[in-house]
Amino acid sequence: MATTAANKAAKILSEAVIGYAAKQPERLFLQIRGNERPRQQARNCGGRPQQWPQCFVVRLTGRCNLACAYCFDAANGSRRQDLDVATARQIADYILRTPGSKPVISFFGGEPLVNWETGRFLIETLRREGRANGKIPYFNVITNGTLITPPLARELASDDITVQISIDGPRKHHDRHRRDPSGAGSHQAALRGLELLRAASPKAKVDAQAVLTPGNTDLIGIAKHLKAVGFRRIKFLHLTDDEGGGEAWSAAAVRRLIREHEKFYVYYLQSVINGHPEVDMGFAHLIASQPEGPHGLCTCGSDEILIDARGDIYPCPKLYGQSAVPALGNCATSDPSAPPNISRPTQPLDSECAQCWAYEWCGGGCSFQCQKCALTPSSHSSVTQKLWCDLMRARFARAAITYRLLRRSFPKCLESIQRLFSDVTLG
Repeated sequence: MATTAANKAAKILSEAVIGYAAKQPERLFLQIRGNERPRQQARNCGGRPQQWPQCFVVRLTGRCNLACAYCFDAANGSRRQDLDVATARQIADYILRTPGSKPVISFFGGEPLVNWETGRFLIETLRREGRANGKIPYFNVITNGTLITPPLARELASDDITVQISIDGPRKHHDRHRRDPSGAGSHQAALRGLELLRAASPKAKVDAQAVLTPGNTDLIGIAKHLKAVGFRRIKFLHLTDDEGGGEAWSAAAVRRLIREHEKFYVYYLQSVINGHPEVDMGFAHLIASQPEGPHGLCTCGSDEILIDARGDIYPCPKLYGQSAVPALGNCATSDPSAPPNISRPTQPLDSECAQCWAYEWCGGGCSFQCQKCALTPSSHSSVTQKLWCDLMRARFARAAITYRLLRRSFPKCLESIQRLFSDVTLG
């Protein structure tokens, strides 16, 4: 009965407002009282205010058992190094001496399960010594899922661990890019990892991370597939031209993605009303950030840092390995009581950014590359850059509209989103 009522309410909302919000989100948003004018206090590019990171992305290894088409490590053999226990001890000491009581440690690769002995050492050390230092650590494991065994599943199915399996939706799309060295697809093996985790504990926290490419933009189809097979939450990533061997985003492909987001918005809101805001974690976080909105898309050095197998500290996982971005220090020698010293450019905003109502939420995009959109690599044409900005502004506007709709008509749904997505430690 409750589901029927929710569906009816969603249909009424869709007929009244949601269609407009899907097709013309900015126009609707700017009609809301208080949003009539573009913001005039645009700052120079520079991302978020300097603060101490909450999330520590630790590269356990650069090695991997797969050979994905868009692997950003494939062309750089020097980054295949494993993190050893001695360096992991230094990393643990560094994290334990940083400010903050709830550090989030994300294990990254390569494929982190290739070097899981060191990952296990870090978890055990931070759990044990964190309690003694008044810290409660939380852990994320970003994995392709194919190396999960029954014993490992029991280990990972813990209250303080979230497992994020990289899976790009239905098999035909996933296996197009994510293959093993022999060329065989990995979709079935990834789902087996999910099944082992769910068998180990019905409370296992297993999320999906789906990469969108020009050939894989069916957001609704991806979400339905991943929820049907048992994933808890879904995170979408846009693969950019400069990442690995990715397909190039033409203007036509970005326009197609924009249309898919229009359709997905109606599906998302219906899912929210039925109690499932987790079908797009990124959009749920935007809603949870309302009414103030996010303080810039770039988290470089402010919300997270990357620590590699040598213990070197970098401002952002995406920028790791770029010659223009040197290490900020090393865990063995850097002072953990002060935030990393990140020099950001002071390039003035162009007139388009300066007049954009969404600038204070966007923050000018990537702090280091001074791009208009955090999802836009420098190789994009000006036409494609504009389209990426159009996409992000539409998502900001829809998030603000959704916040107001839910606050007025479905406050419990909004409370659920705020409870689940406003705190990065609530994995």
